[in-house]
Amino acid sequence: MNHVIQAVLRSWSIPPAATLVLVLTALTYLRGAWLLRRAGYPYLPAWRIGSFALGLFTLWFALASPLDTFSPFVLTAHMLQHMALMMVAPPLILLGEPLIPIVRGMPRFAAREFAGPFLNWPLAARIGLALTNPVTALVLMGVVMFAWHVPGPYELALRSSAWHNTEHACFFFTSIIFWWPVVQPWPSHPQWPRWAMVPYLVIADLQNTVLSAILVFSDKILYPSYAAGPSLFGFTPQEDQAAAGAIMWVVGSVAFIVPAILIAVQCLSRQRAEYVAPSPPQPEPAIAGPFPSPGTQRTRLSSLFGARASSRSFEFASFLALFVLLAVGFAVFSRNSSDDDDQVLRLAQPSGSFAIAIYGPAGEMPAGPASFAVLVQDRSTHEILLDSDVQLFLRNANGTDGASGPVHALRDDENKLLATADLDIDVPGSRVVEINVHRGSESAVLKMPVEVIKADSAVTLPWSDIVILAFAGLLCVTYFWRHRSRASARLVAPMA
Repeated sequence: MNHVIQAVLRSWSIPPAATLVLVLTALTYLRGAWLLRRAGYPYLPAWRIGSFALGLFTLWFALASPLDTFSPFVLTAHMLQHMALMMVAPPLILLGEPLIPIVRGMPRFAAREFAGPFLNWPLAARIGLALTNPVTALVLMGVVMFAWHVPGPYELALRSSAWHNTEHACFFFTSIIFWWPVVQPWPSHPQWPRWAMVPYLVIADLQNTVLSAILVFSDKILYPSYAAGPSLFGFTPQEDQAAAGAIMWVVGSVAFIVPAILIAVQCLSRQRAEYVAPSPPQPEPAIAGPFPSPGTQRTRLSSLFGARASSRSFEFASFLALFVLLAVGFAVFSRNSSDDDDQVLRLAQPSGSFAIAIYGPAGEMPAGPASFAVLVQDRSTHEILLDSDVQLFLRNANGTDGASGPVHALRDDENKLLATADLDIDVPGSRVVEINVHRGSESAVLKMPVEVIKADSAVTLPWSDIVILAFAGLLCVTYFWRHRSRASARLVAPMA
């Protein structure tokens, strides 16, 4: 196998925090499915459990595989990643009917105090009904798809890992909402007749076709980052853009049209069966929305959550210990994860027999350690030269030696096509990063001037800590609000 292809296949960018969340979700679901079967509710066949697991794996693969690593370099890889997040993972997850198994698989304290009351909250049912209304879901899907493929927001996602993750979250959760009326996971109830899902999917396919046609037939490069970057796999940015549009066109059409055909066949078969042998009218299900209603379903949900008596204090202590353990793990994994998404192309220039591209921090460069990545290609053939030796020097603007160098660049932990090195840019001012490339008897030198600004001394709270504190605060407010209402009711009852 070609050494470049081997390097590509080894270029994984596994996100520790997201992996932890997905593994925890899978374990919770599997525990809930097992408890439901043990309690006499074997409504989850093995194929649904497998579908949910495959959906989570597809989601993880989209975030961790070389598709994510090369999404800033190759538009085709980025488009394949989007298709996995929008067209493959969401319907597979919903086919696993995850709502009740996940709630049942939670710790008893969490299910009783938070998940159960939320599912029985009338406002949550109304919000769920509004979001999963086919009109709302279709409009949301179209708006999110077109908005994130506008050059401005798309370029923002390429320059910032935070915005890149936001883009992925928008795609995934909007797609969950879109596919909800199509899959209609239990215990939700359809708001439209089943046959209406056929035009619903056809309209979504038309939206997808319009956007993909823009990419395929546009005579200009829509995203400048791909136009300025090096050609990694032998095709031009224009060809890359057309291929990405074709992938969106084909994969999207298959994802929309195949379910539409299956639903149409299902509806026609049902009508024929009813015509041949009419069945007696069936009572309407008691569930009226995507979440169980607070009335007749309360008793059933209580039985699903389990009725064994246990110590409230032990349940609370167990939940608190588990929450703290997971919060610490999430925070540690988030801080220790290395992410190359914040690096942008700072210079691409031929030098000698090489074509050299340098990637570094986006925006202004504060004083302190900075990571640079170098891609070396043959100038005439654009072949990626993995056996080249790369050294980085930090020099002052007047040409004198700086504080760092020489630093030998090593193959990146994620993108194996890049050679990375860390330079310590100690003080603000004008600096020059010098890149020396050697391969056999050939060598080249490339100089990149940088302006270093004073490092921000303000202490910033990591995003993972903000998420944990906000979630913990929400749980506390929910718990005390519910128990305050109960305490008030107990005080008023004797007076009545």
